[in-house]
Amino acid sequence: MNEIIGCMNESVVPPVPGTPSGPRAAWPRVVTIGRHRIGRVLERMSLAVGDQVRVEHVSAAFDDAVQAVRALQAVEPIDALVAAGASGAWVREHVDIPVVMIEVRGFDLLQALASARELAQAGGTPRIGLVSFDHPSPHLAQFDALFGAGIAQFSYHGPEDAQACVRALQAAGVGAVVAPGLVADLAEQAGIPSVLLYSDGAVLQALRDAVLLARHRHAERARHQRLETVLGQLQDGVVAVDTQGCIQALNPTMAALLGAPARALHGRLLDEVAPALALAQALQSQSLEPEGSEDVVQLAMRTLVVRRAPIVENGQLTGALLVCRDPATIQRADRHLRANRSLRGAGVRWRIEDYAGDSEPAQRVRRLARQFAASDATVLIQGDSGTGKELLAQGMHRASRRAAQPFLAVNCAALGESLLESELFGYDEGAFTGARRGGKTGLIEAAHTGTLFLDEIGDMPLALQSRLLRVLQEREVLRVGSTTSVPVDLRVIAATHADLATLVERGEFRRDLFYRLAVLRLAMPGLHERGQGDVQALASTMLARRLRTQSLQAEASSLEPLLEALLDLAAAHRWPGNARELDNWVERLLACRHDLRDSAGRVDTGRLRELFPECDGAGQGTVQALPAQQRQLQLREARRDAERQRMREVLEQVQGDQRRACEILGISRATLWRRLRSQGGGE
Repeated sequence: MNEIIGCMNESVVPPVPGTPSGPRAAWPRVVTIGRHRIGRVLERMSLAVGDQVRVEHVSAAFDDAVQAVRALQAVEPIDALVAAGASGAWVREHVDIPVVMIEVRGFDLLQALASARELAQAGGTPRIGLVSFDHPSPHLAQFDALFGAGIAQFSYHGPEDAQACVRALQAAGVGAVVAPGLVADLAEQAGIPSVLLYSDGAVLQALRDAVLLARHRHAERARHQRLETVLGQLQDGVVAVDTQGCIQALNPTMAALLGAPARALHGRLLDEVAPALALAQALQSQSLEPEGSEDVVQLAMRTLVVRRAPIVENGQLTGALLVCRDPATIQRADRHLRANRSLRGAGVRWRIEDYAGDSEPAQRVRRLARQFAASDATVLIQGDSGTGKELLAQGMHRASRRAAQPFLAVNCAALGESLLESELFGYDEGAFTGARRGGKTGLIEAAHTGTLFLDEIGDMPLALQSRLLRVLQEREVLRVGSTTSVPVDLRVIAATHADLATLVERGEFRRDLFYRLAVLRLAMPGLHERGQGDVQALASTMLARRLRTQSLQAEASSLEPLLEALLDLAAAHRWPGNARELDNWVERLLACRHDLRDSAGRVDTGRLRELFPECDGAGQGTVQALPAQQRQLQLREARRDAERQRMREVLEQVQGDQRRACEILGISRATLWRRLRSQGGGE
């Protein structure tokens, strides 16, 4: 046998190509298992692959090895195990990690038997033994019968019968034995020379096979982690199953819908976890269309839109993918997209800096506006008409974090109650006769993530004030005719020329809404309070803007003296119309510019006084003589008288039919009743 072995070269194991990149902690992980002599060989041979994978050794066997491997796996995933003999087979049955077994090759066995024969002959007992796991080899028995090698075969099944195997060796008079690590060490202790069954070449081959397996498993795990990261960022619930309907991957949103942690759901049948999804039946019938299908299902008291799509690999159906979406999310996204398609940023053309003037009141307004722009609190802007309330509202929006979002404005005094309600809150399809098909998105919804400017808030009907208060308190809006509230994130800026505190005391404005609106307050000064310097600066800005619009910049030098002369004549003017009145003056000056100079080219002051009678106080009437607050109260009372008169005429026309009167007037029954009560009337 020595001669036969001498003629054979040890098989050469090719190296594994490639070196892993990145930090060593991210390399594939291989764990070797073995005690006694095989453990020492594994530790020594693992140095040959230490530049390709991370190798760790467990010096244990059977149940102890299983527990040690599970403890290591709990800390960090193991890509492959390397073990041998009965202990390796035991570990492979009890852990869910690929195990590369050290195989005994023919040449290695002959080499070991030759070494054992030399040891036996040196001891004077030529008989040699071979111990293998589970059962003896019939091929080696045939070899021994043909060549008379004198080989006695023994087997063992685990650590409990290893000692019995050694006693059998002693009883058979074996002079040397070829055995696995445990039996080899026990035989040495009993005085029987031993040779390890596994050669260095066999151990190295197993380690290199483990490297290839670990790399593949490591790459698969990395791809799986990338997939889970992508799925985790999706707002929709996503789950992937195999052909048996077992869950292979899912994201946190889907786990929340199924009511269990993702780790607890892996490997379970989706049909058992959520029968409403009924995917296993669809897979068995192979009825999935390539482009997928959608359905509406009820899952745990929630209505979901479910999309099913097959997973096809190499033309074969290997699983399916489910995507679950909340219909409310789809509806909100659709509303948001439709509302912002043309309204995003619409109408925002002013900045805070466009509020011109160097006077102390003007500087105070700009300073407060910049501070308020940094907050999301509700702002109440109070001031007479033409003082720049909407300009400041646009400026604060443009300087806020919501600048890229919608800015929507509505004049609460320009619309009737029913129309204002539908414009603000929107309505569902069929909410009332003539309602638009598909419903309508209200301005509150359309302003989601942006700013809603409510001009003339003091003229909002009381019935709508209570609904607006709920929007500000709960941050949700209920459409007319709907039963489902829609959450909204918006900032409200309100403006009024009226004294809201007085209206509150008179019961014409809700006290709770007033305090909800007046978190931040901005009082707009009248133009006469800002001084002649601001008037001149503002007028020059208005003139330059109109010249640019009409392409008349070349006439700027000739018009500036006219403007200065006009403002000098109007030094005592109170500007009841504020900036709007001043802008009208500039437009009038521009239209009549050719008739404001005498024959010598000088400014004709007489002509200026004729065209602008307000300069001498004429033409302002009794309205200017009254304080601003008193003027507004008189105008409001006159308007209420006109409304009452119109209401009485309509009621007489319809012979007291309140329903028909409401249809003609365009108001609700509650508004009609409130106005009747306010004038002491009745039906």
